[in-house]
Amino acid sequence: MNRAIKYSALFFFLLQFSFAQLSDLDTRCLWIVRESMYNEKMINSALVYAYQSGYNIVFIQVRGRGYAFYNSDIVPKHPKIATEFDPLDYAVTLGHALGIEVHAWMNSYILWSSKTPPENPEHLYHTQKGWTEANIHGKMDSQIKLSEPQSPQWEGVYLSPTHPEVNPYLLSVYSEIINSYNIDGIHLDYIRFQDEVYGYNKSGMAVFENIYDINPRDIVRGIISPRFGWSQEFVDSMYVAWDKFRRDAVTELVRNIYHEVHKPGHNIKLSAAVKPNIIDAKYRWYQEWDKWVQKGIIDFVVPMNYFKEIRDFNNSVQIMKSNLAQDELEMVVIGVSTYNQDAQSAADKILLARLNGFKGVSIFSWDSHKNNLDWFQPINDALGHPTFD
Repeated sequence: MNRAIKYSALFFFLLQFSFAQLSDLDTRCLWIVRESMYNEKMINSALVYAYQSGYNIVFIQVRGRGYAFYNSDIVPKHPKIATEFDPLDYAVTLGHALGIEVHAWMNSYILWSSKTPPENPEHLYHTQKGWTEANIHGKMDSQIKLSEPQSPQWEGVYLSPTHPEVNPYLLSVYSEIINSYNIDGIHLDYIRFQDEVYGYNKSGMAVFENIYDINPRDIVRGIISPRFGWSQEFVDSMYVAWDKFRRDAVTELVRNIYHEVHKPGHNIKLSAAVKPNIIDAKYRWYQEWDKWVQKGIIDFVVPMNYFKEIRDFNNSVQIMKSNLAQDELEMVVIGVSTYNQDAQSAADKILLARLNGFKGVSIFSWDSHKNNLDWFQPINDALGHPTFD
């Protein structure tokens, strides 16, 4: 019997004898992707399903690749949405009528990822090319030829978190929704760097250099080195400072949005979809979400624990449990995927999350199987609230 089979056998044995130990879920969330937000019929289908299946929160994607799925004075509306239709307003009205919390799911730093540029000349991709991210070689995302094949790791054109105008712009985007719609939450996505080789926007680097009198590229190119007269202690401190500078840029936006949603008169929760491994999130994507939880600048986080193999899923769970206190773990809603595995495998992961004491689960996504709703039955069973007949 190989190791994988042994692991699976042990897991199912535990489930058989520990069912009474499964935590009850207080929070059942469902992600609804922007392609299901174009018109009333689509929104009706998604939200009625969420109601019938016992979800109490929906994350509806209303800011995708730099386009708005709502009426905005800042962001151009998606070209597939009728001029007179406001998807967010309609979804909030329907969701509240059904007793469901409606959270505005908004992509943060990612701006574009198609093979052709946005058709609207007012799109930020066209109007603010200097705001886009740059890699370690100095190449800006706005210089990428979208029509050419990119690396498998490439996700798209990103805004630079360190550019001094980017975070204030994004805060204005979020504030417009916060102040204009009766939403229950703001849900942040892509609230991170694309990868560790990014962060070299010239304006962002200038801010760092103004503080430390050191160019960040000189750090990573080995020019700031004992070989050139710098002490090892100073070199090490500059590496730490440069990493912290990038993490702090992302954290600053989270903190400012949190303060905005918690102003007097608002009853809005702030959440974020985050990388599931706390360590990798911090050092590869500069997404220090454990600090957000510990500092109380977010209401809850949703680790996107989308691993297909249950041992990888469990590894992320155990890292969370090893690094967060119990009251902090209560702010974690476990994200489970449906696009890359069969329904029973996804259901098993929901049960594993419950077995580990988590009281919240979020499913990604409605769109994966919206044309075959029977597919979700094992998911609904594992959530503890089967679909109504």
